[in-house]
Amino acid sequence: MKKYLFAVMAVLLAMVSCTDSQFLDETVGNTTELSSTNELNTLIEKARWGDGQAFLKLADCYRDGKGVNKDFIGMLAMLSQAGEYGGISNMEDYLKTMPKGSDFKLIFDAVENNEKKNVEEATSMFEELIAKGCPDGYAIQGILTMERGDTLEGVRLIEQAAIAGSTFAELLQCVPDWRGATNPDVDKLTALSDKIPFVNAILAKMYAGYEDETLQNDQLAAYYYLKADEKACLGKRGARWLLGYHRSGGKLSLSERDIQRLQILAGETPVDNQEPTTNRDEALEASVSTILQGAMTERNCTKGMVYVVETATGAIKAQVALSSKGKQFVPYEDTYDKEQSVMMTGPTYLALLSTGKISSDDVIDTEFGIYKDVKDYNWCRGGYGKLTLEQALGYRSQVAFTKAKERVYGNQTALLDNKISEYLADMPDNAMGILTFYNAVANGGRMVKLQAEGDDVIVLNEQIAEPTHIATLQKGMEHAVKRGVFRKAGRSYTSVAACGRTFYTKGNNRRMELCGYFPADNPMYTIMVILEKYGVPASAGSMCGTIMANTIDVLVDSYDLRSMLVREYEGHESVVRCQ
Repeated sequence: MKKYLFAVMAVLLAMVSCTDSQFLDETVGNTTELSSTNELNTLIEKARWGDGQAFLKLADCYRDGKGVNKDFIGMLAMLSQAGEYGGISNMEDYLKTMPKGSDFKLIFDAVENNEKKNVEEATSMFEELIAKGCPDGYAIQGILTMERGDTLEGVRLIEQAAIAGSTFAELLQCVPDWRGATNPDVDKLTALSDKIPFVNAILAKMYAGYEDETLQNDQLAAYYYLKADEKACLGKRGARWLLGYHRSGGKLSLSERDIQRLQILAGETPVDNQEPTTNRDEALEASVSTILQGAMTERNCTKGMVYVVETATGAIKAQVALSSKGKQFVPYEDTYDKEQSVMMTGPTYLALLSTGKISSDDVIDTEFGIYKDVKDYNWCRGGYGKLTLEQALGYRSQVAFTKAKERVYGNQTALLDNKISEYLADMPDNAMGILTFYNAVANGGRMVKLQAEGDDVIVLNEQIAEPTHIATLQKGMEHAVKRGVFRKAGRSYTSVAACGRTFYTKGNNRRMELCGYFPADNPMYTIMVILEKYGVPASAGSMCGTIMANTIDVLVDSYDLRSMLVREYEGHESVVRCQ
């Protein structure tokens, strides 16, 4: 059944390995909402740990166009990988469950009719596919046309499919004699490698010398296998090759966690033990601890804490909390848990917009930066004057927010507090509550539970606020780093967004908090930094910002993210400081 179609699929997948192959397209063109993108990233990360169910769900994503464009061969390739890692027993079972209205089910129905010699009915189905804008219809029709002996017409249809956007057809064009599975066009494959991550696994296998020893180049093979791995396109063969290359002295920057994951993918670790018992990365925590201790010593801080969270999943990668005892640093448990005692700019911003009584573009006159008992950061230099609410977020103008609260809520402060409590998922105003909130902002409004252990993503709230309001909050937080008061958290090679506060606690003690994420346009990690000290100077922007920036550097180097952070960040504008 469907022998021609599966024969072609087998040829393409065999270019990577006999059974270990899959590929995943980049998200191009129009996509779904950011929450779907984060869900996709979560599935990719699970698949990179050999989770067969994750591959099965990725197949659904390509079938339905959830988080990515619909892609026929992407769906089939993910099903192949799901079978390899135990997510499905066979592909036929999945095909039987496909929705009747699915374009891809129509493809298989058309192929089946063609095999049964119902050519007229099959042709009608292909015409329906083409009318629905499914370019793979041309590709499959081209394959069957060639099988019937009309090579020229078959090639024309495949070319037409490629022009219309069929990745299946583009791959076929890279292997001119695909029926014999030989002589792939290396230049064409290289050109497609950024668009179709699966192609990186094909190139890696070629440079590993599996088919032609004259092409062998271990450095290029390692490069392309690592690129394939980023999108869960490695497979057992690729994992085994990378482990062997690493063990033989090959230059690879692999952490202990990377090696553990590759061992799982390669089949060296039993499936029952494939996930580590903890999400925390000991090497990362050690590096963060060194950064924190240096900053606490330099700034005479009595307490310090840094959290690093995987944005999409809520997995806590690092958690360091230290208290200084002279020149010694000892672990401590943060006990601050006041409820809405000090204005939190991010939740307050959303609470204001939620009423519909004020917008992000509304102008507020901060005058000279002093209002009642509230002072802005640069009051001694004349204040900010007139600011929109969004600009006030970037400069963290407490005068602007105080006036906005009075305008919107008046004396009904309980309503404001209740709204903020909702945004914090009813957690108190503590480190975990604030970090959970800003991680949700990074996720486009999707709030997940933060966990040091466990691999299941627990969703606390699918959408904490209107997406448009979340978007303006994200923009304001990025502005706060780019040109505002938190610019020291920024890095030149990636965009960063952050929000923070500095306030008094008991005994004239200052507490500084800064929470942010990067890259600002597609967040991967959320970071929270907290410092406490006696007296001045005390600034969340300068003190916590530096720690956040250094933590980003460590993350990027530890997880080899620099090649992924291609956005060139603009220079920061200077901020006037009070002496």
